[in-house]
Amino acid sequence: MRLYFTFFLLCVGLSVQAQDPSFSQFYANRIYLNPALAALDPGITLSGNYRSQWRNVDNGFQTYVATFEIQEPFIRSGFGLSVYQDIQGLPALTTSGVGLTYAYTIPMERHSVHIGMQANWFQKTVDYDKIIFSDELDPVYGDIYSTNFESGLDRSTFTDFNIGAVWRFKGAINLGKKRYRDTHNSIGISLNHATNVFNSVGADESLLNLETKTPPRMTIHGGSIIPLAFVGGSKKKTISISPNFKYDIQGVDLFNTKENLQVFTYGFYLLYEGIYMGAMYQHKFLVSAPKHTNAFIFSFGAHIENEKSKNKFFIGFSYDANTTGLGTTAGGVYELAVRWTFAKAPNIFGGKNGRSSKKPMDCYHFF
Repeated sequence: MRLYFTFFLLCVGLSVQAQDPSFSQFYANRIYLNPALAALDPGITLSGNYRSQWRNVDNGFQTYVATFEIQEPFIRSGFGLSVYQDIQGLPALTTSGVGLTYAYTIPMERHSVHIGMQANWFQKTVDYDKIIFSDELDPVYGDIYSTNFESGLDRSTFTDFNIGAVWRFKGAINLGKKRYRDTHNSIGISLNHATNVFNSVGADESLLNLETKTPPRMTIHGGSIIPLAFVGGSKKKTISISPNFKYDIQGVDLFNTKENLQVFTYGFYLLYEGIYMGAMYQHKFLVSAPKHTNAFIFSFGAHIENEKSKNKFFIGFSYDANTTGLGTTAGGVYELAVRWTFAKAPNIFGGKNGRSSKKPMDCYHFF
């Protein structure tokens, strides 16, 4: 299994066009989901995300993301700095990157439109000494020969550009004869590797000088928070349900649904005073099938706010259990997400009144 999987990783990373990691807790990794979501929280936000996928198969895929965000309400803007690393398999095919994000908010009475852009710099490396090729193997003695494979570059660097937009609004939802007021909703769209939509413009990432580009990826996502009931005595507490969905499509010909990679994720969370648990289903095609690698995603976590300082802490954990296709032998997928928000951190723009002025970027979410 090691030989074939390693060869697969080599082909994906060095010669053919690869795909981006898809985070199960997508709203817990907001800038990665959509640059328009940068700096939703007042003040300064620090966050980290870790994803471990199919670790039982030659170490699988390990992905790390760390972000720094600052909201500047005086200029209706948010800024973000992201650090990214993805490590694939035994040859440690590693993609590291740094991204700068800017988001602008257009406020309205019960709506807001967020527009964002992100510029990224990436470096890809590989350790050829950890790769075993078929011509190195003897059927009896194993790995005893030298390979005829001519190694390429041990690293490549490239840049790319992401754009996105999100519409967030308050409203009401009618379910049957009942009307649920004060729902908080959002819907967004983002385009990653935007310059690669035009094949002659995008930067090359190949380690074999094959002029290979990361294919563009489009993501459509949405969700709502719907208050269902109020419980407790004098201080009523809210039980809410939060349905969410995400659709990814990635490929050279972006809108070719027959040839491109597609991932559908949808489900819901149940919320009670900052504590949540959720279940989602993820599959490759609109209509799932037993031969496809599908998964149930189970998650839980907490969102804690200090009433005095307004600082916030979030932690979330999820596990993907493959139900068909690859199955559970690969080890499943684990994700851990943490975020700290310091609401009264000093602002850059607007002087002393910059952060205390009217906040057009006020948000309603628990992620």
